[in-house]
Amino acid sequence: MMIKEQLLIVLLILFVLIAAVGCSELNEVVEQEELLETNGAVVVSDQMGRKVIVEDVPQRIISLSPSNTEVVFALGLDDRVVGVTEYCNYPPEALEKDQVGGFSTPSIERIVELEPELILASTIHEEEVIRLEELGLPVLVVESSTLIDLYTSISLVAEVTGIVDDGEALIDSMRKRINAVESIVAGIDPEDKVRVYYEVYSDPLMSAGKGAFINEIISLAGGVNIFADINENYPTISAEVVAERQPDIILFPDYHGTADFVIDGMTARPGWESIPAVRENRVYAISDDTFARPGPRVVEAVEEAAEIFYPELF
Repeated sequence: MMIKEQLLIVLLILFVLIAAVGCSELNEVVEQEELLETNGAVVVSDQMGRKVIVEDVPQRIISLSPSNTEVVFALGLDDRVVGVTEYCNYPPEALEKDQVGGFSTPSIERIVELEPELILASTIHEEEVIRLEELGLPVLVVESSTLIDLYTSISLVAEVTGIVDDGEALIDSMRKRINAVESIVAGIDPEDKVRVYYEVYSDPLMSAGKGAFINEIISLAGGVNIFADINENYPTISAEVVAERQPDIILFPDYHGTADFVIDGMTARPGWESIPAVRENRVYAISDDTFARPGPRVVEAVEEAAEIFYPELF
């Protein structure tokens, strides 16, 4: 019995020591993070689940995606932006910034040359994020697939750049405009809501599914996406299925003045003459960037869509 008791005592002592060491390490981590915050550093978790430490308020920012570029400009950070990608075309002032390559092919060398203090990346840049971190450059991964994600993106960027109040103001403004639209379309009976087909691409024929950003825009504007039952973001569909689902509205991205040509091609498709949207000339070209890009202009997309769906209400 004495041996067993002694063994239990030894195990108990070891457990207490291990627990004490663990707590000590945890407290040390917490104290380090608190120390960083008191010294002006910001510690956040980005949208890739990474802990990112930004030790000083960044004055030189590079954006690696069009959506993030729109966010930083909407926050009034344009004077701090030193680099963007070739596809960052909004606002027009973004075109005047130095370019660091394509959206999916950014140049690490060019990024380093511009000496950024913060790089805003997307989940597509996983390999680049690793390389940039190895070079000691702070990278914040900001990605939005829903409106809630977008609000989080704005908050993250505002926090690490030291303009929290501006971020809250931008989000509040966006919410108010979207809520205004929702309050108007809220009274529409579900049976009376317009059925919407959004054509992403014509060859092969592609539309927006449940997870696409455009699906949320259609819903917020009071419409019903005819392919919301498909879990893919951008499913390949057939012209026959579109005709079967009888959309009341057809939307498609306008690429540099091709609207008339696209509409002529759509209306000539076999069986589409029976589609309500075609019969009633409710086929509309919309801005691809505004509708498909998860940025602050989503409010404009929701407002425009609602006016197209229910012109009598707006």
